[in-house]
Amino acid sequence: MSGEETMALRCTKSLAVYVNGSPRVVQAGQLVQDDDPILQGRATCFESVDAHLAARRPRVEQATADPGQPRDLTPPTPVTKDDGNSKPTPRRGRGSSK
Repeated sequence: MSGEETMALRCTKSLAVYVNGSPRVVQAGQLVQDDDPILQGRATCFESVDAHLAARRPRVEQATADPGQPRDLTPPTPVTKDDGNSKPTPRRGRGSSK
């Protein structure tokens, strides 16, 4: 095995081209090796798999501040109390059909 490892690249848009005189189709999302001749002159149509996965990774808000860092807090919205004078909204049930 050689000391160099090949890396997979992900196709970002479908291609139908001739490579070395042969027709070649690569679908969006398909993986190719970084030494594939289809990349010559078409590298902008491919992205690294790591970049694709990083873009799809869910963003999680940090719940606590790092040591020594202030944390911005949004105060909760005040709850209004019922004054007792309002009547509850009547519930509508299914009426009997006659």
